[in-house]
Amino acid sequence: MNQEYIKINIHPIYLKVAIIESILLACIKGSSFSEIESSVARVISKSEVILREYILHLVNNSFISYNRARKIYLIEAAGWDMLYIIYSQRESSISDYADLVIMIEANNDGDDLDYQDKRTRST
Repeated sequence: MNQEYIKINIHPIYLKVAIIESILLACIKGSSFSEIESSVARVISKSEVILREYILHLVNNSFISYNRARKIYLIEAAGWDMLYIIYSQRESSISDYADLVIMIEANNDGDDLDYQDKRTRST
């Protein structure tokens, strides 16, 4: 059997930790978009379009889910894992919290998370 492998060029997504953390925390008990927007606004001023992009990436990568019947977003197991990573890195990191970004790279085996300092690009 002749098999041809196709390599798909996947571009990583870089998301700010402060925004992700606020979204994930809001989703613990379930939140509507407007409730998430209020939570994020307390931490950082971002437009609705950017917030929708963050939520889309978090849903597409199974960090949060959307319950259509109740019209709320809920945190998933991968979201809890991400919160753990955020808190672990924040405790051990010497860089400024505002400079931290998370790189999400989807692959066939699941999602790879890398934590990076935006200034140094170190992991």
